[in-house]
Amino acid sequence: MAKTGLKWTELKNRATPYLRVTGIALLLALLLFGGIRVYTLHTMGDRSHDLILINPWNPLSETGYTPRLTTMEKGVQANRVCAGALKQMLADCREGGRKPLLLEGYRSLDDQLVLYDAKVQEMADAGLSPEEAEREVQRHIAPPGRSEHETGLAFDIVDADYTELDNVQGSTPVSLWLAENAWRYGFILRYPDGAESITGYDWHPWHYRYVGREAAENIWTLDITLEEYLALFYSNAAQVTVDTPR
Repeated sequence: MAKTGLKWTELKNRATPYLRVTGIALLLALLLFGGIRVYTLHTMGDRSHDLILINPWNPLSETGYTPRLTTMEKGVQANRVCAGALKQMLADCREGGRKPLLLEGYRSLDDQLVLYDAKVQEMADAGLSPEEAEREVQRHIAPPGRSEHETGLAFDIVDADYTELDNVQGSTPVSLWLAENAWRYGFILRYPDGAESITGYDWHPWHYRYVGREAAENIWTLDITLEEYLALFYSNAAQVTVDTPR
């Protein structure tokens, strides 16, 4: 019978060096992938304090977070971690004649309680029942212990030519500039229009929150909320409830 090919032992001997090289390459690829995966899981799970989540479902008291404060313009206090970025953002916003006014920054728990109770009383005096008054206020003002202002990372910034906290604020030169540029300094519009069921609050075109440059750029690019960002990238580290609180 004619010989039609190499014997098995000869094939095995010839193929062995190639198999070894291929095997080593595959092993290195698996180790590289595994290393990247472990690193990714580690870094995603260790989210920065800049990304602390405070909303109707996540009280500050459960985080153990304590802000380190410094005083900004008009006596407004800010968390030191974002003070420099805030100062630069306001300075750049003023170029071209815009007039940003830093209206509010850090509030203590007691300050938040006074503000909240006063607004509830105002609604009750207008004829609402205590329950209705509280529900109405909670659309706009966080109950004490659940306000981002208590972190020193959130700020109310309005146009000096129009200082009302209403939807008209969203069309002022200051608000229009911030909506397009705040991410460059690490800030996001925290309560965007149409996201009430996710954030728990109505549209606040004046309320900006520091989350860090990288997160702010991602949130702005993806056009999502902080809650959605944390759910996407830090789901094991954040309590995220996408639902209406009332």
